[in-house]
Amino acid sequence: MSTWDIQPSEVGGVLSSVAGLIGEEGGSEGLVGCMEKIEDRIMEIGEEADSGPISIALGEFAAEQFGLMGGMASLTVSAIQGASDATTHYVNGQLDMAAEAQAGAGEVPEPEPAPQPSGGARYL
Repeated sequence: MSTWDIQPSEVGGVLSSVAGLIGEEGGSEGLVGCMEKIEDRIMEIGEEADSGPISIALGEFAAEQFGLMGGMASLTVSAIQGASDATTHYVNGQLDMAAEAQAGAGEVPEPEPAPQPSGGARYL
């Protein structure tokens, strides 16, 4: 690995900015806030449609899209944590640990499968 020249305060600013774009659970900002708004709208559409087939289709659509968005959020959080850990190790002079943290950034564990309703049908 080549030498590092990290400006911790600048890294912290970038990580804070990126974290703001992701948002936090229960908040109305960032990707997480958008996901919550989308979930609300899908639920409203399902109720208005009052149709089993439409509810099933919306459920399948939501499962696919929320899987993608959740994956983006998880990967971004992992990258933020890895960059933060690597920077902390760098500041503390622990360059081997910084390299290890950097290499681990972006690793996201496989999520637990979502429980399925009895009969295999998915509903909102």
